[in-house]
Amino acid sequence: MKTFLFILLAFFQLSCYKDKQTPDTETKKEDNQNTEAKPYEPQNASDEDSKDNGIKNLSYEVTKAPDGVKYDGKIVARAKWEDKTGENILLITETSEKTQSGDNRMKELFGYHYQINGGDAKLLWKINDFIKDCPLDITLSYLPKSISITDLDKNGIAESSFLYKMSCKGDVSPDDLKLVMHEAETKFAIRGIMKLIINRETIEKGETNIDPVFDKAPKEFLDYAKSQWNKYQTEKIGN
Repeated sequence: MKTFLFILLAFFQLSCYKDKQTPDTETKKEDNQNTEAKPYEPQNASDEDSKDNGIKNLSYEVTKAPDGVKYDGKIVARAKWEDKTGENILLITETSEKTQSGDNRMKELFGYHYQINGGDAKLLWKINDFIKDCPLDITLSYLPKSISITDLDKNGIAESSFLYKMSCKGDVSPDDLKLVMHEAETKFAIRGIMKLIINRETIEKGETNIDPVFDKAPKEFLDYAKSQWNKYQTEKIGN
C-alpha cells in the first residue's frame, strides 16, 4: 500500500512539473523567433531617387527652348529641372556639316546651361567643340540618352553630365570620346578614345584621361562619371 501511494505521489509531482515548464518552453521559442527575425529597416531609395535628391520637376523631354534662350544648331538633347538655385535648362545642340575651302568640311557641337528667372534667361556656362578642315568623314555626335542630371553630394545644387564622340577619319578606327560634367560653373571632364570591337575582336582597347579637377570634388562625382564613361565607351560593329 505504501509503495502504491509513493508511486501515485511521484506521478502527481511529475505532472505538475510538466505543466509549469510548458509556458516557459513556449516563451523561449517565441524569444528565439524574435531573435532570428530581421529588425524592420526602411527601404533605401532607388539609385535614381538618390541621384535626384534636391531636384524637382526634372524632365528630359526635347521641346522648343523658352523665349530668351539662344543657341546655335539643332537641339539634340535637353534637360530641365529645379534646384535651390532656381529653374535650370541644359541644351545640347549640333550644327549640320558645313563646306569650307575645297573638300574640307566642319561641324560643331554646343552645350548651354541657362538659369531661368521669370522671363529672363541667364547663361551660366557654354561649351563649344568642333571638327574643322576635315577632308574625310566627320563624326561629332552626342551619345543618345547620356544626358544626366544628378545631386550626388546632396547639397541641393544639381550636377549635369553628357557624352559625345568625335573624329575626322577615312577608315574604321575608334572615335575620340568626351564626358563633360558641371556643378554650377565648375567643369569636370574625362577625355579619351572609345573601345572598338569588330566581329567580337577587340581592335582598340580604349583610353581614359581624367581631369585633375575631379581631385577637388566629392568622391561621388568621379565614381558616377566613371560609371557613365564605362557605360558608353565601347562601340561594337558586326556580330
